[in-house]
Amino acid sequence: MRLYQRLVEPMLALALRRRRLALLDFDGAVPEIPVDWRRDADCEAPCPLVKDRPPRLIERYVSRRAGWRERLRLMPMVVDIDRYPDAAAFDAALKARSTRTLPKIRKAEREGYYARPFLVQCHVHDVHAIRTSMPMRSAGPVLDYWLLKPGHIAEPATELHPFGWPTCPMHWIIWWGVFLPEPGHRQGGVEVGERLVAFVKMWRLGDIGHYTEIMGHRDHLDKGVMLMLHRAIVRALIAAEVPAMRGVRVLLYGALEHGRAGLLTWKKRAGFRPTRMTVSSSTAG
Repeated sequence: MRLYQRLVEPMLALALRRRRLALLDFDGAVPEIPVDWRRDADCEAPCPLVKDRPPRLIERYVSRRAGWRERLRLMPMVVDIDRYPDAAAFDAALKARSTRTLPKIRKAEREGYYARPFLVQCHVHDVHAIRTSMPMRSAGPVLDYWLLKPGHIAEPATELHPFGWPTCPMHWIIWWGVFLPEPGHRQGGVEVGERLVAFVKMWRLGDIGHYTEIMGHRDHLDKGVMLMLHRAIVRALIAAEVPAMRGVRVLLYGALEHGRAGLLTWKKRAGFRPTRMTVSSSTAG
């Protein structure tokens, strides 16, 4: 993977950027947002995710200098959370991108789908079913379709545990999911009473929230569950009712150059925009 990122991704940036910006009807200057991935003053111990060396995510997406080298760096696709003072403002942005988005989400809600954070250990088998429901997705082939076993995901829980917010509000990994009520539904030997049909694995590094994995079950994708889940996460970031969801400046989902045209269309409808992330003055040294 590192070899791919070092050798292939610069070529993708050179080959695809101008064409992808044109597909987005993006002809203005790309906005620039300074980010601080450490947020030392807000980080709370014990915090196992903070290291002295910047993580690969930062090296891959955050610009540290101008010049020709930036032409070889992937262009992040982000939702600028500061642009939206409330949930209604974000809904207006979704409607401007596509008039079908909000009606599909509201229909899914009427059909009983709901979104919330969850403990992956309590839903290992459903995560496995989602990951192995399709051999090909908008980002490309899914190797998990052939290779993944439930035990590769996490150690399944032997009893039902409630979700708990992480100790450090600035640096965490949280799983968010879309569920349907299903009395009697089990995960191994544990009755959970609901079925997980879509999930996002989200990583927070200070100012940055990052979708490291996002996937829905084939049988539910046409219900709008992925946009429903994304909207629920953005609304939680805007509301900032708990410390872990407070102060995220940008929500990142890969790069402009990633995947095929269908993935780019989805990102456009979800409110993602090409952006240049830079190192904030507090971490520039």
